Amino acid sequence: MWLGVDQAKAFESFKVKNLCREASDPFWEYQMASVNPFGGGNFGDKQWVDHISRTLKQQLGIKDSTPPVSIFQIPKPLKDEKLEAYVPQRIGIGPNHHFQPELYQKMEQNKLTAVKRVLMPYQVQTFEDQVVEKVKEIIPIICACYDLHLDADDNSLAWLFTIDALFLIDQLGLYSDHLFAIDAKDLIMLENQIPLIVLKKIQTALSGINAEAQEDNMETRFELFCKSHSPFKLSEEKIDFSRVNHLLDYMYHSIMNNETSISTEVYFTKPGSGPSEKQDEPELLEMLVQLLERIPVAKPFIPIIESFKKSFLESIETRATAEEIKVPSVSELRDIAGVKFHLSARNSGIRNIKFELEKERCCYLPVITLNIDSEVILRNLVAYEQLLAKNSFTTGYGLELTEYVDFMCGIIDSAKDVRLLREEKIIVGDLRDEEIVKLFNGMGRSQGKMSVESELRKTVYKLNKVYESMPRVWVQRTAEKEFRLLAKIITFLISISSIPILIREVNLDVYGSNPNMMLDHFVKTTLSHFFH
Repeated sequence: MWLGVDQAKAFESFKVKNLCREASDPFWEYQMASVNPFGGGNFGDKQWVDHISRTLKQQLGIKDSTPPVSIFQIPKPLKDEKLEAYVPQRIGIGPNHHFQPELYQKMEQNKLTAVKRVLMPYQVQTFEDQVVEKVKEIIPIICACYDLHLDADDNSLAWLFTIDALFLIDQLGLYSDHLFAIDAKDLIMLENQIPLIVLKKIQTALSGINAEAQEDNMETRFELFCKSHSPFKLSEEKIDFSRVNHLLDYMYHSIMNNETSISTEVYFTKPGSGPSEKQDEPELLEMLVQLLERIPVAKPFIPIIESFKKSFLESIETRATAEEIKVPSVSELRDIAGVKFHLSARNSGIRNIKFELEKERCCYLPVITLNIDSEVILRNLVAYEQLLAKNSFTTGYGLELTEYVDFMCGIIDSAKDVRLLREEKIIVGDLRDEEIVKLFNGMGRSQGKMSVESELRKTVYKLNKVYESMPRVWVQRTAEKEFRLLAKIITFLISISSIPILIREVNLDVYGSNPNMMLDHFVKTTLSHFFH
């Protein structure tokens, strides 16, 4: 049998090492120490030199070109937003999630069945020699596709990649034949990708002289899967399949291939590092509450002040959100500024967003299809774009998709906004309006910025300029500004003027009509604490 004891042993060997990693076992710490021998007391250890020499020799000995790093670990802040959007719930493939216990136990037999289904037409006699050994030959460049160190022997990795790649081939084949897949959103997650070079190597090992035809078949399967699940229309112009890294990479570049992208540099800032206007009113209100708490007879006034403080903080939070997004909602733009939203021309992509001010104010947006799997796919596409831009040592990676999602997060605040876009066929799909609002409002804003101003950023600037030029908006903004200034003055005056009154009440209630020394001491103590 081509699936026997050796395969099971290899699986168990790799599983043990991964479980040791998760449990912070001393074995894993030892392995990490071996990767960085200069971190311990054994400075100058030959082990690191031998490791680098062996790895480089292996990679130079492989005729296939080494692909770029393209399979990344999702950053913790993104996972904190929505863990299930980045971690597979049913299918774990590749070294990141293959051996997760809850996934491995459910899928092991399914994977073996899928492997058998793929291999049967080829009448494979010796699975390990004909397929696994071929994958083992390119393990050094497969590992180069990941942004983490794969700590396992080549034999175990070869078995893992072979089984998971054959499973993926089977799923794409089933989908191509019957439009069915076990779980599409798991297959498209960034941490769950299998490098395309593995699929090609297996196809070559199985097909021999027909490998080129099999590669065309693989490209067709990629295209069909991505067309069916992409939130955006794919470019009619085919991308260079020889430069595709994996399934998610194919979907991303097919989306972005509508037009030629200009070469850009991308800058990232830390969250909260942008300029912000300091609000003094909450501090004044908090000081007033603290003062009232020190005076027994003033306690009935505290709930009133607290209620006012809560309302005021909510208004500040709403205003801060609006300032962060920097663009009004669809309904605000339509009702106040008379901006109409229309569907872009056929097959236009996210680089074709534009705002025209000729006969009427019209903003043209491409169609976006939102279904049950769309949030997971959209989040992983955005994460992939950002990590490509952040980790690439070459220019040319922009943030067009990220900017588009930020823009949609800004113009969609309510179900009314979604309904208006549905009426223009800009948003289609089965996802309910309320779920779409939740989707876009639940995604964090990007901290990245391109060195070149994109067309979308120019569109946002024009929309804001038109909106803010409306008399109603100008009056409202001016009134809000004056009210904030007035609120600071009034809050401070009320705080100061209430002190003598409250002190007098305390004086009459506690000390009688003539406690000069006690009164003087109380005034000095209270005012000193307040102004401090």
